[in-house]
Order: sequence, then C-alpha cells, then structure tokens
Amino acid sequence: MSVTTYDSSTAFRQDTIARVGQGALNNRKMTAEDHKKFQNSPFMQKMREVDDKAFAKFSDRDKKRAKSDPTFKPEDGDFSATKTHAFDKAVDYYQALGVHDMATQEDIKKAYRKLSLTYHPDKTTGMSQEEKDERAAIFIEIKNAYKTLSDNPTRRQYDFERDRAEASSEMMGTKVQKKASFDAAAAMKILAEKVATKAPGGTTEVVTRCRLEKFIFGGHKAIERSRRKKLPAREGGGFGEQDRVYRIDMPQGAEEPFIATFKGQGDQYEDRMADTLKFFLRSKQHEVVDRDGVNLRLRKRLEMGDGWRGEAYFTAQTPTVRGRHVVLWGHNPFFRHGGTNDGADLIA
Repeated sequence: MSVTTYDSSTAFRQDTIARVGQGALNNRKMTAEDHKKFQNSPFMQKMREVDDKAFAKFSDRDKKRAKSDPTFKPEDGDFSATKTHAFDKAVDYYQALGVHDMATQEDIKKAYRKLSLTYHPDKTTGMSQEEKDERAAIFIEIKNAYKTLSDNPTRRQYDFERDRAEASSEMMGTKVQKKASFDAAAAMKILAEKVATKAPGGTTEVVTRCRLEKFIFGGHKAIERSRRKKLPAREGGGFGEQDRVYRIDMPQGAEEPFIATFKGQGDQYEDRMADTLKFFLRSKQHEVVDRDGVNLRLRKRLEMGDGWRGEAYFTAQTPTVRGRHVVLWGHNPFFRHGGTNDGADLIA
C-alpha cells in the first residue's frame, strides 16, 4: 500500500505556522547544532511517535478499504493532488452523508442523491422561508461532504489529517477538536418518524380541459388552483389560502384522459399528510374534428365537386387542426368509365 511520506518535520512546520505565522518561522535563526538538539528533543520524539501512530491507523484503513471496495486505488500522488474542497478536519463529513468511513464511492453517491431529494433547494417549494433557509444550510454541509469524500485524493488527505489529530490526542492526552455537523442518519430517522405519526392524506381528483392540439402535438399546461396551506410562525401560524400554479408537460400523442399526479401538494393539515392532487385532462371540443381514440374524424362533409366519379384520380383537402389540412390524393375507388356527373359527395 503506497503512501506519500508525511514526516515529523513537515508536521511540526505546519503546526508552527498555524500558531505563530509564516513570518515568525522565516525570522527564526537556528544553528546546525541547535537543529540537531531540537530534532532529538522530547517534543520532536513525541511528534515522530504521533506520526508513526497516525501512519499505522491510516495504512490499516487503506488496507481495509481496498478489500471492501475493489475500485479504491491509492496513489503516491494523492497527497500532492489539489483538494476538491478546502475541508475542515474537525467536521465529520461521513456523518454528514450518513455513511461509514469504509463506504464505497457508489455508497457515497447514493447517499448524496438520497439526501438531495430532501434538502436540495429545488425540493423546498411551498415551505416557509425559515424551513427553506434551514434546509439550504444543511444542503451546503451535504455538498461539502460529497465534494470531500467523492474525490479519492481529497478523501485520503482528509482521513490522514483526522488520523493524525486522533493520534496526537491519544499521545498528548488532549481532546480531539470536533465541530458540530449535520447528522444525516439522525435527521432522516426524525423525518421518517414524523411521516409515520401522521395519517395519510386524501386524494382530490380534478377534471380539466385543454385544447385538442396539446394532445396531438404535445405541450405545456398550467393550471392555477387555490389550496389550504400551513402558515409560518412569523405570519401568525394557522392555515390560509394559497394560489398555486401546477405545471403539466403533455407528451405528443397523449391519450385521454391524460393523468398528472402531484403527491402531497394539495391541501395541508395539522394532523395528517397533505392531500394528493390528481388532474384528469380531457380535450375541448374542436370546431372541425372529433377525437376517436388515436383517430381524428372530420365532423363535416367533404365536397368533391361535380363529376368526381368520372375521374380516375381525385384530390381534395380540408382544414383540420392548427391550420393544417388533410390532403386526399390517389386512385378513385369509385371511378366508372363513362360515369355520370351526379354531383355526389364523399363523406369523411
């Protein structure tokens, strides 16, 4: 298992810069003898022990991860690679995604996608501003965790820094610094419990009509409807009426009725889940044609003119939908040699 060297002098230099700054380190003059004494000092010996212990922890993790995840490929260049996120070692990004530190990259992607369905800003439509702000902040934590853990070099750098902090704590008798972070597993459990304690909402069926052209050619249908909505605390709480636009995309050649379902987006209640809206779309009556399954039938007679029976070929056209025409052309099945000009009509 290959790991780029991370020696004690490098660790000490980084710790010193963090404490006193780069300038103080540059102004510091140390003779060769002083440097030798410093390297042999109890402090530096302890630092080397910390690094050895951290390296042992890190190497053990790499070996276990390689066994559980065949796609895990550690490289020497991982520690010199650019970070995808300026992570904070005091933040538990595994906890933020609700995964174990042995999770595969596929596990990490699945966890991120699942959490995004709840916390992504696009999923907070209809919530109060407080709820939107809260979920937006949580989503930033989730996204930072994903950026850190989904990139193998960044993840290994993050793991090593955490291992070193833990080893230092054990050797020095200090407490590992930890920052409060989002706990995905706990949050999802709470959400599931809230859903489980509420009775299911009902289903409201709404029949509406739109132009026949949308069923034939496809298109967008917007339906404005009022619903009962829970008001945020800053607006006094309780319930009020909200006008909402429900947007439906209809595919080309949609069948009738075309059904569009909006789960949990109807009236809201205190003691049960929000209602589900189910829209049944049917076509309005057209001035020229009637719909018959997948067929369109002309409602009026198609005038062929005088003498059409005596023509071996005929042509005719009639307007139908959206300014388009039905064009008939071809052999006349009613052609009779010497046919009469009886002025009959062809009814379509």
